[in-house]
Parts: sequence; C-alpha cells; structure tokens
Amino acid sequence: MSRIKLLSDDLINQIAAGEIVERPASALKELVENSLDANARTIEVFLQNGGKSKIVIQDDGEGIDKSDLHMAVQRHATSKLHDDNLFNIKSYGFRGEALPSIASVSCFSLESRGFGINVNFSEESDIFPSSIDNGTRVSIQNLFGRTPARLKFLKSDTVELTACLNVIENIALIRPNVNFSLRTDEKQILSFSKASLDERVSKIFGSALLKKAIPFEEKGEHISVSGYLFHPLDNRYSQHFQRIFINGRIVKDKAVSLALKNAYKELIPAGRFAVALIFIEIDPFHLDANISPTKSEVRFRDNVSVQKFLTDAFRKNIHKFDKISNEFEIIRIAEKQASENDTPVEKPKIYQGSHPSFNIADFSRIADKSAVTARQNADFSEKVAITEGALALAIREEDVHEKSIEPLFSPDTTYISIYGKPLAQIFNSYIITEVDDGILIIDQHAVHEKITQNKIINNLTKDNKQYLLKPEIIGLNNSEQEIAKNLLASLDECGFSAEIIQNTIMVTAIPSILKLEEALQFIHDILASDEPIRDIETLDMIRKRIADKACHNSIRFGRKLSIEEMNEILKQMEETPSIHQCNHHRPSFFKISKSQLEKMMQRG
Repeated sequence: MSRIKLLSDDLINQIAAGEIVERPASALKELVENSLDANARTIEVFLQNGGKSKIVIQDDGEGIDKSDLHMAVQRHATSKLHDDNLFNIKSYGFRGEALPSIASVSCFSLESRGFGINVNFSEESDIFPSSIDNGTRVSIQNLFGRTPARLKFLKSDTVELTACLNVIENIALIRPNVNFSLRTDEKQILSFSKASLDERVSKIFGSALLKKAIPFEEKGEHISVSGYLFHPLDNRYSQHFQRIFINGRIVKDKAVSLALKNAYKELIPAGRFAVALIFIEIDPFHLDANISPTKSEVRFRDNVSVQKFLTDAFRKNIHKFDKISNEFEIIRIAEKQASENDTPVEKPKIYQGSHPSFNIADFSRIADKSAVTARQNADFSEKVAITEGALALAIREEDVHEKSIEPLFSPDTTYISIYGKPLAQIFNSYIITEVDDGILIIDQHAVHEKITQNKIINNLTKDNKQYLLKPEIIGLNNSEQEIAKNLLASLDECGFSAEIIQNTIMVTAIPSILKLEEALQFIHDILASDEPIRDIETLDMIRKRIADKACHNSIRFGRKLSIEEMNEILKQMEETPSIHQCNHHRPSFFKISKSQLEKMMQRG
C-alpha cells in the first residue's frame, strides 16, 4: 500500500501562508504592494486589534475584472510576470501566492469594478455585486482563526500595530508620490500626503535628523546608490533606523549593512549603529530577488564587488561630515578646558525641586528648538572660534605634563574586608589580597563596574530626579508614538517625567544620575529598539540599559590605586550582590588557596 500521497490544496495553501504571512504586518505588506503594482495613488488602511481581528485595504488603482476574480485567488496565478523570466522582475508581487495564502488562513474578501468574491479559509463563494467601482478593496478578518498554533505566536495589539506602521512607513519612503493613511477604531494613526522625498523623510525620521544628513548619489556599472547618510553623532542602539531598499523593495541585506558599518566604524562607538536611508538600483540580471517567499532578502550575483562599490560610495560622502565632527570635538575639548580653569561654561540648566509652571501655548515655540547637541554647539560657538587653527585652542603647554590623580574615595583605613587585606596591585589592573587560606586576584574594572551598576540601579527611583528649567522636546515618528505610550509609566518609575503631546515627547525631568545628553540619548535608543516592549519587562529593561553606562564610569585597567583605595573597593564589594560576576558575565575575581599554591610549589 502506497504511503506517499499528494497534499490537499487547502493544506498546500496553509503551508504557503506559513512562509508568507507571519503576522498581520506581513499580509498588509503583500496587499499594499499589490495596490502599488496596480498604479494606485491613494491607499487607505484600516486595522482592528493591530490587524489580528481585521485588515482592510482600499486603493484607487486599476482594479480587477470580474472574469479574473476567481483566478486572482488561485495559487501561482499572477498578472505581473509577463515573459516567464525570473531574472527580469520589475514588480512587487510576482509569485502569485499572496492572495490564496492569506485567504487560506482568514475570512477573505476581494472587491473591484462592481463585483466581489469571498474566500472563507480557502472555500470560495460565487461572484457577487459590490459597491466598489473605483480601485480595489481587500478585507481580511479572523487571521489565523483556524490555526491556533500560529495565532498564539502573535504579540500584543500594540506590538502588531507598530509592525504595521513600520510597513507603511517603509513603503511611503520609496513611494513619496502616493497618499497613505492608516486608522484604527479609535483614531487615524498615520497620514502621508503626496510629497517630495525630503518632506517624507523629514516626517518619518524627524526634521532635526534630516538637517544634519547628507543626501548623496553614486553610480557604477549596473548599479547606483542614493539616499541619506545621517550624522555619526545621531547613531542609535539598533539597526532599526537603517532602511535599505533594493529596486524599490525594503530588504535586510548583510552586504549593505556591512558596507555601512565599515564606512562609519571610525566615527561611532562599537555596538552602535549609524542612521541611514539607502536606495539601491541594480540591473535585475545581477540580482536574485526570488530567494525568500516574503521577498525580504536578495542575493547579488557579484556580492564582493557590490559591497566594495557601496563601501567606497558611503566613505566618499561620509568625509563631508569631517568638518562638522571636528567642530564638535573642539567644543568638547574647550568645555573640558574651561572646567579645569573653573571658567563658567553655559550648560543645560537643571535644578532640584518642584517643576515651574509651563504654558502650553509655548509648546510650538519649544518644539522648534534643535536637538541638544546642536544647541550646545551654538552655546559654545561664541567661546570657540572655528578656524583652520582652532585645534590649537584646545592645547595648553601645561597639559602636556602628567598631572596627579585625585583619590577615588575618602578611605576608611581601619576597615578589614571579608575579601581580605590588600597586598599589592599588579599591572595597574589587578588587586591582590590575602585571605585566611589563600589569595584573591581581583579584576579592578570588573568589580567597580558591578559596584557602579548596583548604585545606579538603586538610585533609579521615581523620587530621585532633577527637573529641567526648560522642557526638552523629542520628535516621534508614527511607530515610536505607539512604543512611547507603553514607556511613560516605566520612565516615571526610573526618575523621568515625560508626556506625549501631539507627535512628540515633552521631557520635564530626568534621573539625577544622568546628564541631560545621556538621558535624551537613552530615550532615543529605547524608542528605536528592535526588542518588543512588554509592560512586565519594560522597567527592568530601562534600568538595565541605563545601568550599562556604569562601564564607562568605572575604574579602568591601567589606573594606579593606593592601598586605601583598594580597601574601599573591597568594602563596597561586600555591599554589592552577585559581585563574583561582572556585568558581562565574566568572573570578577578568583581564588588561589594555600593548598593549591603548595601543590604548585611541590610542597604538598
């Protein structure tokens, strides 16, 4: 008896749906791309429960004839691949799988040119009259309703809505000549009118970022690249703000990401990512766009030459940042010099106490202020003349000679720690102590980093904050607005005071342990995070990320310590939980017992 059989069409469709439709945003992307292939100029989207309950897309495109409605929901049926050449693909949807795959896992409705068809989990209805005469209307309800295993992997309504917003934003960047809108039961979330690319980028990335960005365009053989490279100081915690489009399709491509990383590597810290908007056009013959069912990945025919071309193109244009970067460096050094000379340097004004009254009528005026770094640049521009020889302003003769280092602590010389009595410091990096039955070798940076992190976390409370004399305004794009709503309560628990007004966050207080620049950068980073924001985890995640700054404020390798300072570190080790392990999960000290030492010396 044969054990091999053909799969049913319904099961084949469900398998295809598993490859194409991972979540509501996946279905939304496929359907909006269909609208663009139909030359739509206005696309309206409606969502319920982040798209889990209902998705409706209506466009003003060319529409579908009555005679094609049944064929449109059949597998591998397409109007977009005219010459059967998979290496000459110029449309979005060419596989002919999206509509039948979505229809197999939902209650699906397709209406166009006065007629429509329903598909209820792969069961097709007869053609029926429709009121949709212009363009096409597609409705999806009860997505994954009959596949609960897939349904349980969906995230909260907010997370799914944010993913849908990202889809529309990405497509809006490549099609600024198209009107887009997205609404839910409660309100309209997003609206993009036909605009120039600059205007569209400003609305999605923010005008403050765009002002410092460099538009560019470079051409090579069979390939061209254009877009915007953003200032190195505007780097982010994740790659979310690197938008890469190849032949009009948003993709994640390692070659392009690596080219960006190589181009920026001397300008931004390790672990940070540049902000970039990249449009690549390449001869379809030199590109395989058919390696992924979702079309989110591509393969270049000559990956090495493409990566070299892109790296060279990015570096060539990033050099335009050199003058700006030098100016910021001069300002930073001048600030340090003024501090050493006890010269008053204007800083963001911060004070302890109740927050002064704020007139909402002043909001628009405040919102127009540039970012904190640019404002500091203006403050210092009166103090530092940026000329060809300006770097000399930052160098004084006495700075060339070594200065004495101030003690780290006010030591208690009478205290003896359970971690032993300090004997010496070796390599200016490790503390050697004697305990009852052996010696400890302590990594001074690792333990002090853990001590600092613990103090920071303990001080991150809602009452331990510093109020700003003038509120700081952070612009939000559409997806960030949804994330920000979930963050406000947890930010408050950590010492921030903030509220959402229109498409911005107004910050009126920050944690006492953070500088203003650090606090604002932290909010930018967490808004741009790829990690899903969940209420239970948000507070711990915020505290952990702020405490990560402890590494930069800790005693470094190469710092010479006195015996008294070593004693103080040992004392603080006793007060710090999990001190045996540093923040990066490496051991912070280890012990050599007396018996081990005697065995090594062959005395045992």
